[in-house]
Amino acid sequence: MKRPLRIILLSLAGLPLVILLVFIVALWGKGLESIDYSRIYYDRNGSVLRVFLSDDEKYRIFDTIGSYPPSLIQAVILHEDKYFYSHLGFNLAALFKAAFGTYIEGERAFGASTITMQLARLHFKLNSRSIPGKISQILHALYLELFYSKQKILEAYLNLVPCGGNIEGFTAAALYYFDKPLKELTLSEQLLLVVIPQDPVNRAPDSNSLSAELLNAREILFRAWVKEHPEDSVILTELNMPVAIKCVFPFLLPHLTEYLEQQIPAKEKSVVTTIDLPLQKRCEGQLKFYLSTKQSFGVENASIMICDYTTMEVLVSIGSADYYNNNIQGQVNGTVSKRSPGSTLKPFIYALAIDQGLIISETMVKDAPTSFSEYTPDNYQSDFRGAVPAWQALVDSRNIPAITLSNRIKDPDLYDFLKSCDITGLKNRNHYGLSLVLGSAEVTMEELIKLYSLLANMGVYQKIKYRGEEKSSKPKPMISKEACFMTLKMLEKNPSPLQYRPSVSKQAPVAYKTGTSIGFKDAWSVAVFDRYVACVWVGNFDGQGNPAFLGRKIAAPLLFSIIDDILSTKTDFLQPSRPSDKVRQIEVCAVSGDLPNEHCPRTKLSWYIPGVSPIHKCKIHRQIFIDKQTGFRTDINEGPGITAVVREFWPSDLLELFKNAGLPRIVPPQYAPDDTGGIAFYQGVAPDIISPLENTSYFLRKDDEKRNKINLAAASDADSGELFWFANQLFIGKCDRGQELLWSPEPGDYTLSVLDNYGRSDSISLKVQWEQNEKLDRQ
Repeated sequence: MKRPLRIILLSLAGLPLVILLVFIVALWGKGLESIDYSRIYYDRNGSVLRVFLSDDEKYRIFDTIGSYPPSLIQAVILHEDKYFYSHLGFNLAALFKAAFGTYIEGERAFGASTITMQLARLHFKLNSRSIPGKISQILHALYLELFYSKQKILEAYLNLVPCGGNIEGFTAAALYYFDKPLKELTLSEQLLLVVIPQDPVNRAPDSNSLSAELLNAREILFRAWVKEHPEDSVILTELNMPVAIKCVFPFLLPHLTEYLEQQIPAKEKSVVTTIDLPLQKRCEGQLKFYLSTKQSFGVENASIMICDYTTMEVLVSIGSADYYNNNIQGQVNGTVSKRSPGSTLKPFIYALAIDQGLIISETMVKDAPTSFSEYTPDNYQSDFRGAVPAWQALVDSRNIPAITLSNRIKDPDLYDFLKSCDITGLKNRNHYGLSLVLGSAEVTMEELIKLYSLLANMGVYQKIKYRGEEKSSKPKPMISKEACFMTLKMLEKNPSPLQYRPSVSKQAPVAYKTGTSIGFKDAWSVAVFDRYVACVWVGNFDGQGNPAFLGRKIAAPLLFSIIDDILSTKTDFLQPSRPSDKVRQIEVCAVSGDLPNEHCPRTKLSWYIPGVSPIHKCKIHRQIFIDKQTGFRTDINEGPGITAVVREFWPSDLLELFKNAGLPRIVPPQYAPDDTGGIAFYQGVAPDIISPLENTSYFLRKDDEKRNKINLAAASDADSGELFWFANQLFIGKCDRGQELLWSPEPGDYTLSVLDNYGRSDSISLKVQWEQNEKLDRQ
C-alpha cells in the first residue's frame, strides 16, 4: 500500500508542473510577439499622419517602454498593481481578500488582478469572472512571468490596456483623445488616461463631456499620487479646468497612406515617411484657394507632388482636391493614376537630340505642315511659325519640330528611353508610332517626377522615396550631363504664366514645361527649381474634357503659386551647375542658329558640346552680286553696275509660311535666262524631299482616283526655279518651287529624285504596293 500511495502523492505534487507544461505547449507561438498592432504613419518630423486599424479592428499602437513618460508608468503601477515588481504574476493576499469578500461576505466583486493577470486576460482573451476562469488567468500569468521580463510585460500592458471603444493602449488613447503624443501630455492628462481602463465603458471621454465617474476616479488617483509626490500638488488647479477632448485620430494624406499600405510588409507597424507636413498643408491651402477662384470654369479637381531631387524624397503628395467628395471621385489617387502626359515628354526628345548631336538650343527647326506616312500632325490652334530656334519650339510646345526630332533620334529613341526609365504599362512600340511625342502613352505623376528629376540630376535616373529608411535605388545614367544642363537652360526660357511674381522668387530660375492631352482631359505643368521637382495636374478622373484644361493657362498658374510660396521662405537657391568644360557657350548666327559666316549681321550665344553638337556654317545669309542694269543675279563680282548684297536664302516651304504669316521675305533675284549660275550650285542648298517619306511602303488602290496617287513635294532653296522629278531615272514631271506634283506609280521599288534648275538634288527610296480588295479581304 505504501508504494501506490507514494506514487499518488508524487503525482499530485507534480500536477501543477504538468499543468504548466501543458499550458506552455498550448501557448507556444501565441506569446506577446504575436500581438497585432495598428500601423501608424508619420511625416519626416514625427507628426502623425494616420493610424490604420489592426487586423482585429482595434486602434492599438506599439510603443517601447522607454517611450512612455516615467510619470505615467508610476501612475499605472500606483493605480493598478503596487507590488508589480515583487510578485510572480499574481498577488496571493489580494486573491484571498477578493475571494473572501465575494464568496463569504457576499459583497460586490473585488478586483485582485495584477498587471500580469490583466495582460493575460487581454492578450489570451480569457473570461476571468468564474473560478475556473480565474485559475486559467493565473496560469497564463505564470506563463508570461516565466518567459518575459517585467519590462516586457509592462510594455505589452501599456500597449494593450482598453481605453474605450476599440481604442487600446495609452499611446493610441493619447492620440485619439488629446491629439498628442504621450510625451506631450500633462500630468493631469496622464492621470485621466490611467483611470479609464478600470471601467472603459463608463469612463471613456467623448468630445462633448467627461463623465463624473471619470473625474472622480482621477481625483482619487491624484490624492494617492500627491502622497508620494507632494511637489505635484500645484496642479490641483489644472485638474479643475475644462479638458479639451478631440476623440478623433489624425486623417492626413489619405491617398498616400493607402497607397503605401499596399506596398509595405505587414510586420512594419511604424512608418516614417519623407513628407514635410507643414509644406504639405501650405500646398493644400494653395490648391483650395486656387480652385475656389476657378469654379466658374468648371475646374474642380487637381493633384500635386513635390520631390527633393537631391535625395529623391517626396515632400508633398496630394492625390485629389477633396478625398471625401464623391462628385469628383475624390478617393482616386491622382499621383499614381495613369493619364495622358500631353507635351510634358517633349523635353526628353530635345535632350536626346542634343545628346546625339542633332541640335543645340539655337538650332533652327522647321515648324511647317508635314506628313509622316499617313500621320499628319498639327499644332494647337493649327498655326505654323516656320523656322524657330529649338528652345522656342520646345517652350512653345510646337508639335512638328518635336515629331521631326523624335523621328531622327535613335538608340535610344523616346520609346527606348521611357522603357529604360521603368515607365509601366507601355504597349508595343508600333502601337504608338510618332504619336508617342504628343502623349499617347499614359504615365503617372510619380513617373513624371522621376523623369524630370533625371534632368535635374544631370541625366541620372533614380526611383523616388516615400520613406526615410528606404534605400536609394542604384543610379542609372540615361542622358549626358551636358544635354540635361542644356535642356534645363532651354526650359528656363519658358515665360512665367503669372503677371506678378515676388522679387525674391525671380532670383531662382524655374525650368518648366506644360502639357495638354487630346480632348482637353488633362492639364499638366512640371518644374525644376531650387532643389525641387514639382508637378501639378488639373482635370477630371472620369476623363471628361474641358476647354479650360490647358496646361499653360490652368495648371501652370497653380504651379507657380506653389513655387513662389516655397521660394518666399528661402534666401539661398540651388541652381544647376555647368558640368565642367564639356559644355560651353559659342556665338551663332542670330537667324539660322548655325556657326556664323562672314555675312551674318547679328550673333548670339548658345550652349554647345564640343565634339558632339552639330557644326554647320550658316547658309541662310549669303553674299550675291546683282547687275543693277538688268536686276538679275550674276557671278561677276566687279565692274560697272555690279553691286554686292547680302540676302537671306530660306527654303521654299518656309518662305510660304512667312508669306502666310504676313512676314514675307525678300526673295533673291534669279540669274539671267542665259546664265547657268555656277556659283549657286556650290553656295546653295539642295532640295529636301518632304513627301513621300524615305524607306516607307505606300499602299495604293488601283481603281480609286483619290487613292492611286502620291503627292511629290520638296523644300528648295530660295534661288531655285523649277523642280524636276525622276523615278528610277525616268522623268516624271516638273513643277515650280513650292508647288506639288501628283504621281501615279505602278507597284514596285523606286528611287525617287528631285533636281532644281542648278542641278542640286535629293533622293529617297520607297516601295509602292496595291492595296488588297476589301471583298478579297473578307473572304
